[in-house]
Order: sequence, then structure tokens, then C-alpha cells
Amino acid sequence: MFNFTDNIINENYLDVNIKIEKLCGIVDCFSSDEEKNSFFQSLDFSVDIINESRVSYGDWQTPFDLSKKVCLEHKKRYGSPDIIIEPTCGLGSFVISAMDAFPNLTEIHAIEINGMYVSELKKSIILRAIVRKERQHPKIYLHVADVFKFNFNKIADRLKGNNSKIAIIGNPPWVTNSKQSQLESQNIPIKSNLYRLKGIDAIMGKSNFDISEFITLLLIRTFQHCSGGISLLLKNSVIRNLIYKQHEYPLAINNIAQLKFDATKEFNVAVEASCFTAILNQGISETCQNGNIYTQAVESEFGWAHGSFVSDIQSYALCQQYDSKCDYIWRSGIKHDCASILELTHKNGQYYNKLGELVDIEDDLIFPYLKSSYVNNYTDYSYKDLTTFILVPQRYVGESSLALQSKLPKTYSYLISHVEYFTKRKSSIYKNKDIFSVFGIGDYTFLHYKIVVSSLYKEVRFKLISPYKGKPIIVDDTCYQLAFESKAEATAVLKALNSDKIQLLLETLIFKDAKRVVTKGILMRLDLYKYMEENDFLIPKINNRQNLQPSLFDSLQ
Repeated sequence: MFNFTDNIINENYLDVNIKIEKLCGIVDCFSSDEEKNSFFQSLDFSVDIINESRVSYGDWQTPFDLSKKVCLEHKKRYGSPDIIIEPTCGLGSFVISAMDAFPNLTEIHAIEINGMYVSELKKSIILRAIVRKERQHPKIYLHVADVFKFNFNKIADRLKGNNSKIAIIGNPPWVTNSKQSQLESQNIPIKSNLYRLKGIDAIMGKSNFDISEFITLLLIRTFQHCSGGISLLLKNSVIRNLIYKQHEYPLAINNIAQLKFDATKEFNVAVEASCFTAILNQGISETCQNGNIYTQAVESEFGWAHGSFVSDIQSYALCQQYDSKCDYIWRSGIKHDCASILELTHKNGQYYNKLGELVDIEDDLIFPYLKSSYVNNYTDYSYKDLTTFILVPQRYVGESSLALQSKLPKTYSYLISHVEYFTKRKSSIYKNKDIFSVFGIGDYTFLHYKIVVSSLYKEVRFKLISPYKGKPIIVDDTCYQLAFESKAEATAVLKALNSDKIQLLLETLIFKDAKRVVTKGILMRLDLYKYMEENDFLIPKINNRQNLQPSLFDSLQ
């Protein structure tokens, strides 16, 4: 490499550009003599000292072994492309791998916001060309640009009417727009309502999309009517959302697959991720094969079946008759965002808050408390000496706390003395509400018998929770619950929930790599009454739970 550079280092950048393009295909390598000189002076520059925030750029460089596997899988599925588009190329693992895997390339467009990474990629491409001494090269356009502002339409318009086959390939950032905003990063898209979300959905975080989802949608929408395919490394949650939205906002992609890889091994991050791959401009699909990029085995298929979004289409056919509407209303547990003051520990006959303070108040509003992490191991016997409790300032959402001043003066004094902890709560649901407001409460909160399920564990277990020392047990907001006045009714419903058919249906509705494995939406699809009726279960009279005090927080889930 140094023999080559020695011969051109003193030439002007325009002449150097011509020689570099002839050598390796990079078009307009330098924009000035200053850039050219800086490049050659940094030939011993190590990427180890590139001081950029990995989180700000969602920057996890792809190992070459993985980028090679992706390129070869893409070639097997869709053939060799003529044009490569790499939207966030980083140090260029996919660019180099594509040059190796696709011998007939005519163009490469690689976009990267980090100019130092692009400089390193230039060195890699030049060195590769010197070593290999190849005579034919694709034209390589390395764009130092913000992917959110880059004009992909210019490329797409040029492809209209010709037979060029494209491959959109790469590894977009694995971060959310809210995370970028917290970091005050400029590497975010212009805010837009991608899926026309209602205001309340935006408030509750449904507008907090993944940056890679934005990029993927942008690319598919721009190139969906071109010939070729797409293969991008994405979080499974992003892939799942893309398939889910195909039903309402269809894009021209087909033969869709999610090929899992080990993100811990490849990137040292604890996240479920896959290669999302699809063919462009050959129909619309609402399903996705679930496979493995290492073994190439296809394990299952998820997506839309008979109007329902399911995790296993084949198994769903065996139990879909119970996918309807639950006659019971599943509720979330309590949301308070003030654990330091409201969550109490009972020891030696006294209560202490999380600040370590002794809490001497009336017992009226103190209830036994079960967090999601303890639900799966719950039995009536294991909680004979429960030590976790919670102070619940309200019996229903919107209740004024002023009445506590006369009814429970010690409790009111305790809350007032810690009011700053309540004013610091950031969630918008507390805005313009009573200062000590909590959510996820109503009449159902104080019924004695509850079927509870944690939303956070891959193994879904329904537990019948009984009162503790005469008081109903309260669960946190990562749990869902059905509340009953009658233990007999609760026991019958629990039997239905644990039946083979309902369990199979649940397995086909949940995605075990989701942040919340179980959601209220999924639980409300379990037609327990129909199952109980068909199987001659004891069917107690179902209470009209619509008449119970509604929970605002519950309605937002």
C-alpha cells in the first residue's frame, strides 16, 4: 500500500481520485487537497482511538464472519445483485463482504455519518485492491451523510425501468428515538407519526420507535418497486413490528424471514436479534419464517392468520376457536413510581420505607404487596410471613387525598413530609392529578381473590392469590390480574387458563423474546367462558366487571 501512496502523495486530489477509482472503484475519494493530505498522514491511525459514542450512533460494528453469512444467505435467496445499498456502513464490514460475495457488482452506495469511519473504510478498500490486484471493480460511492437526510429517491428514480437488481444490506442502529433524545444526539430522524398513532398512544410510549425500524421502513418504501432484496440485522422486536404493521400498512415485500443469530456472541449485547430478509416487488406477505442463520433451519412461521397476529401459525390452527374476547376484564397492577415512600418492609413489628425510615402510620391503607418477580414462585404456604407491603393512598383513580387529613392524620402527615418524591415523578399520567395519585387501582384492587400473571417471564404461570391476614394482596404494574369475590369462581377460571387448549393458544399468541411476554391485549383474547362451557366446567355467574371502578392507567395499556 505504501508503494502506491508514495507515488501519488504529492499529486493534487483530482488526479489522485482518478487513480484511486481505477485502482479500487472508490468514486471521488477526496473533496480537497487538505482531505487527501490528512488521509495519507493518518495511514497508521488506529480505529481504537476513534472517540465516538457507540450508544449515540447505535454503533456495534458487525463481525466479518456474520456479515459474510448474511451476504451469502442473501445471494442464495435472491441471487447476486448489481447494486448494493448500505445505509449505515460504519467501518464497512458489509461493504467488504458484499464485494467478496457478489462478483458482478456494478455499484455500491455506502452511507455513514461518522467521517472517521469512512476514512478507515477507504483504507480497507484500497488495501484490498492492492493485495488482490483485481482489474474489475464496482463504482463505490462512500457518502459521509446523515442517513435520515440522505436522498435515496435519487438512486431509486435512476433504477426505474432498468433491470438492475439491488441489495439493501447492513446493520442499522439498535437504539430508540427516545434514547437518542435523552443523549441529546443529533443522529435521529425528523419526528413524524409513522403509523398515525393517536395522541394517547404517543403519551404511553407507542411512538417510541426503534431507529432501525425508521431506516428499514424508509428503505423499503423507497425501493419496494425495484428488483432485488433486503437483508438487515434488526432486533426481533423491530422485525415483529414490521410484520404486524403489514396488515394495516402493507409494503411490497415477500418471502420474509427472520434468521436468528447470537447477539451476545456477535456483539456482546443482551438482546434478541436476527437477520431480517425479504424480496422486493414480488407481492405482499403478512407472515415471516422463523429460522437460524447458522443452521439455516426453518423452525416456525409467525404473522397474520385468519385476522389474528400469532407467533406460530401452524399451532394456532389447533386452538384458534378460543381466540375471541375474554368475558373477564384483565387489569394491570398498581403503578405509583414512588417506591421510596410507598413501598414498605415489615420487620420486628414495624414498617420501614426504602429510605430506611421508620413509618408510624395508621394501618388502614397498608396492604400486602407482591412484585412481578415473586409471582411465579407464589404459594399460599410460601407467603405466611410476607414482609413486603405498600401504602395505597387512593381507593380509586382521581380520589382526593385531602380527606386523609382528618380520617388518617398520621398517614397524611407522612405523605406531606415526603411530597417532593411525588412531585418528581416524570410520567405525564400524573399531570394535573392529585399529588399523591396512583394508577392501576379500582374496586377490583381490593377484592380478596386474584388470578395473577407476570408479564416479564418467558414461562407464563397463572397464580391464584389469596388474602394475607385478612387483606387483599396488591400486585405491581408489570402484572396482570383478574379479581374475584368468590374463590370457587377464581378456581374454575384458573382451571380453564391452565387447560391444554388455552395454554396452546397462549403459546401461539405470545412472543417469548418480547419485553413484555404477556400483554393485556393478548389476555383479553382468551375466550375462557367458551372453553368452560364446552368442557362442562363449573361456570359460576360472571360478575359484570364493567360496573367496577375503571382504572385510567388500565385503559392506557
